[in-house]
Amino acid sequence: MERDKKRGVERLLDLLGVGAGAVFGLIALATTYDVLLRSATGDTLAGLAELVEYTLFASTFLAAPWLLRHNGHVQVDFAVGALPERPRRLVRRIADGIGLLVCLVLLVYSVQVTWTAWRDGSIVLKTLVFPEWWLFAVVVVSMALLVLEFARRLWIGQVEPSGARDF
Repeated sequence: MERDKKRGVERLLDLLGVGAGAVFGLIALATTYDVLLRSATGDTLAGLAELVEYTLFASTFLAAPWLLRHNGHVQVDFAVGALPERPRRLVRRIADGIGLLVCLVLLVYSVQVTWTAWRDGSIVLKTLVFPEWWLFAVVVVSMALLVLEFARRLWIGQVEPSGARDF
């Protein structure tokens, strides 16, 4: 049962990571099409800039737990990497603890903001119109998954970064 939960979370993170990559590719294609359309006809795709803005926001937040799982986040660890093994592991565990606490604070705050936007019926009113809480819910999901990932790293110990990786 525990193993199935672990696989389920890993699959969810993989889905979010692959989904974010696909969204970034679609954004590039849509933006290219829009530029060509504007150059050829003077027209543009209504709402595309907003859609790109919101999908970049969502994809970035939702890919963050996947990046953390795979040590794909930006690291400047020349000083930490130069430490002997025990102090290096301690520093990384402290960093994971700080990450956990920060994500917990952001999770609580984002839940409050999402709830308030839902309760008040706030909407985003631009070219695209939708409930504002949809945007904030992305942060809630991301922070919850980051909390789980930081807790996992603290529980089992962080896997050592293995240098630059291609995804």
